[in-house]
Amino acid sequence: MPTRWQKLRRFLLRAMIYAGLPVIALLAWISSGAIGSGAKADCIFVPGAAIWRNRKPSDALEYRLQHALDLYKQGRAPVIVVAGGGQGNYAEAEVMAEWLIERGVPPTAIIKETTSNTTRENAESAAPMMARCGIKTALVSTQWFHVVRASLCLRQQGIETFNAPCGGNTLLKEPYFVAREMVALPVYWLRLDRLR
Repeated sequence: MPTRWQKLRRFLLRAMIYAGLPVIALLAWISSGAIGSGAKADCIFVPGAAIWRNRKPSDALEYRLQHALDLYKQGRAPVIVVAGGGQGNYAEAEVMAEWLIERGVPPTAIIKETTSNTTRENAESAAPMMARCGIKTALVSTQWFHVVRASLCLRQQGIETFNAPCGGNTLLKEPYFVAREMVALPVYWLRLDRLR
């Protein structure tokens, strides 16, 4: 007959397995964003991120923009959609568009969504603009850990998406961002963020 210690060990082992399986599944779901697609699309979608003083994109945002620019130059999509509002006297999307125009993208090839503050709002506000332009598919250019959530939000708005994770140096806060996605992704999937 099992001792009390053996029963406790079995209980703890089962608890670790039951708690670990959802964590492993979430990590696998998030990690699928690291697998880029070779598809072409109607546009390249770039969700906003921080802007520093003097209207300079943060490293994270610059990596997204550079990848979008590379995809555009490769002919993978004819339009770049930049999304993001801001709390200062300018919108993230305005700075993003300036960055792209300075590097040769024609203003007519950029759609700016300038009112949103979250990934959900990026998609909800940009999708109607995209629909008016006949855009049905998008390459999603953002960090690998953010691709799945940004794509999910666009798909919930009727836009078909393809992964286009950007490169760049590893961000110092990457473990934090991955942990944040483990909470945010199921919340967005269930649309619980709309309850606030």
